[in-house]
Amino acid sequence: MKRLFLMLLCCVALTGRAQQEVKYCMTYEDFYADNWRPIEELTGGRSKKDCEIKFTNDMFQFKTGDKEADKIVKKQVLAIMFGDQLFVNCRNLKSNDITLDVTDYGKAFRFDGNKICLLGYKANTAAVLASIGADVASIAVNSRWLSTALLTGSTTLLLDKKLWHRYACFLLDSEADEKGKIYIKSINDQMMQELLADRPDLLEKYMSETSKSKRQKASNIIPILVEKGYIEPIPDNETSE
Repeated sequence: MKRLFLMLLCCVALTGRAQQEVKYCMTYEDFYADNWRPIEELTGGRSKKDCEIKFTNDMFQFKTGDKEADKIVKKQVLAIMFGDQLFVNCRNLKSNDITLDVTDYGKAFRFDGNKICLLGYKANTAAVLASIGADVASIAVNSRWLSTALLTGSTTLLLDKKLWHRYACFLLDSEADEKGKIYIKSINDQMMQELLADRPDLLEKYMSETSKSKRQKASNIIPILVEKGYIEPIPDNETSE
């Protein structure tokens, strides 16, 4: 962990500590329309601090320096772009009527232009979350608030690819219902067959993982979706070894 943090500081020195932009959108409609607003609009000048991020208990949290803005971020905002990375508020997400375990923000990727691919857990995964302990040390932001200035040039550290095998993938492509709930779809074998209908070579590659549970993890799904072009190429983590 100490070595990882020192490497992070070296990256900061090379990039001159330039602050990255943090922006948000309130709804899926806003996301679809690419209607992003700077996070400073929420603070209304009440905070002089940079927006900060922290990973803890398998979720990402954001702190603006203003209590009123932080409440809106926690309960109302749908998505945040922190530098070049996308995060989605999981508070009101449901999959097959099951609420996700993550009640703050999860790592996500823009999917096929105007949809969202989310990395997350379903409910009742306490045992899985407990088993993540040994790997959490490889995430630079674990239990430490970091600002955009500190993370400049190092945003790939926000979720090490070595952890992707812990996550399932979900597709978010609709607005909230009348109760404020957003139903997301599990990216499973059936959906992958539909997504890869015109690429039998990639479908074969996906299905070559014989373990169903491993096959449907983000570590197997995301590289295939990148190769198909649904998700933009993702930089390798320089600190993944």
